[in-house]
Amino acid sequence: MDKYQCHFSETNTAVSSLGSRTPKFEKIWSIIGNYSSIDFQNAVCLEVGCSAGIIVNLLSKHFRTAIVINIDHNAILSAHKIMNVEACLLAGDALSLPLKDKSLDVIICNHVYEHVTNSHLMMSEIYRVLKDEGFCFFSAGNKFSIIEGHYHIPFLSWLPKSIADLYLRITGKGQEYYEKHLSYYGLRKLLSNFEIEDYTIRIIKNSRLPI
Repeated sequence: MDKYQCHFSETNTAVSSLGSRTPKFEKIWSIIGNYSSIDFQNAVCLEVGCSAGIIVNLLSKHFRTAIVINIDHNAILSAHKIMNVEACLLAGDALSLPLKDKSLDVIICNHVYEHVTNSHLMMSEIYRVLKDEGFCFFSAGNKFSIIEGHYHIPFLSWLPKSIADLYLRITGKGQEYYEKHLSYYGLRKLLSNFEIEDYTIRIIKNSRLPI
C-alpha cells in the first residue's frame, strides 16, 4: 500500500469541491443513463475510490443501494458528513473487495486505476463482483497526455519515475510522483475481460461535459 493513498483527500482539495465534482457526476450519469436495460431503482451501485463522497451522494439518489469503498479513512469520514441518503461506506482496499461474486449491477471507477499499486488486480476484483448483465463506468487518464492531469505540467507521465520525481521537485509541485498511468493500448489490455464501449470522442465533442 502506498502511504499517499491513505491521505489522498488531504492533499487533493479538488476531490472535496462541489463545483469540481458535480460536472463529473453529470458526465457519469449521462453515460450510465444510456443503459436502459438496468432497473436503477432496484440496482446496487459501487463507487471505487469515492474521494470525499460528493459523486456517490449525487449518484445514490438513483439506486436502491449505493456502496463506496476507499482506502483513505479521512475521505470516508468526509463522505459520512455530506451524505443525505443512506449509503454503505466501507474503508477498504480496491485490490480485495469485501463483496460477493456477481453481486453488483453498476460499478463506478472514475480516475482511480493510476492511484493503486496493482491496477490489473483491481480490475480483476471489479470483474469478479460485477453481475454478468451489469456494467462498469471506467474513466482514465492516458500516459501520453501532453498535460498531466494531477499536477498540470507537461509530459510528466511520460517520464521514468526517478526523472518524474525530480521534475516535480524542480517545478515545486511535489516530492514524489506516485501515479502509474498506462497508454491507450495498455488501458485496452487492462480492460480485456470487459466488453468495451468507448465514449471518449463523444465526450470530447460535448464540451459541456468534463473529460
